[in-house]
Parts: sequence; structure tokens; C-alpha cells
Amino acid sequence: MAHIEGYVSKKNIIRWLENYGSLEAGDQIDDGQVVIVNSGPKQTDGVSGGRLNKIMLDQALGQLRREMSFSFYCVRFTYIRPILQKEALRILNVRRPVFIRGLEQGEEYLFRVINGGAAEEKERLEGLKAAPGKLLAKIMSEKVDA
Repeated sequence: MAHIEGYVSKKNIIRWLENYGSLEAGDQIDDGQVVIVNSGPKQTDGVSGGRLNKIMLDQALGQLRREMSFSFYCVRFTYIRPILQKEALRILNVRRPVFIRGLEQGEEYLFRVINGGAAEEKERLEGLKAAPGKLLAKIMSEKVDA
């Protein structure tokens, strides 16, 4: 697997959302998993890794709220200020499949915003890794044309 600087997996973003209350309180997420902080802040700057994660997540949530308000409320009712899904469906006046689709779209949007170009770069590299034969054929055809 290729390492791309600044890339945060969707799994980690979901963990940030699930532990939003802890991030908000300034606590470290401690669920027994080893977590590599995205940018590795220096000790002297006073910004902890958890604080940096919360800042990035809050900025992405703000953009989600402006761009896709329905998905924002699906994410909010599921992770940030959790309520029973039955109650969320009543408040939003939607059926469960619509709510789940809005939640998935919100998670994907947060993933794209937090990662910026790193997400596209990761997909491109994984695509090249998955199809080496196509890449080799492309290189060979370019050599023939040149």
C-alpha cells in the first residue's frame, strides 16, 4: 500500500466522528487502536494531534453544512449529537433508506474534503497497482509511437 502524506483513511474519519465528544472535550481517543496523527504537530506549538483532528473535522463539517445540509443533519444525528435513528427519521421526515444514503454521502464528502487531492492521488495509485497490465501496455504503446 502506498503512503501519501496528508491522507486520512475513511475508517479514521468515522472514528473521529464516533468519538466527536472526546475530541470536543480535548481527550485522546483511546480505543486500543494505534492511531497515527495526520501531520505530527510539534510539542512546542501547543496543538495536540487530537485537537488538530478536531479542527480539520470541524472545517469539513462546516463545508458539509453549507453544501449538503441534509447529509450534514444525517451525520449530526448519527455521530455528533446522537439521537435514536427513529427520532432522526421523524425529525427529517424521511424513510430509513434515504437517511442512510444521506449519511453515506456525508461521510464520503467529509472524506473528500479532509483529504483534498490526497484522496484522488491514493485512488490513482491504487488503480495503477490494480491494473499493472494496462499500465505496461500504455507505456509500451507510447514507446512505439515515439
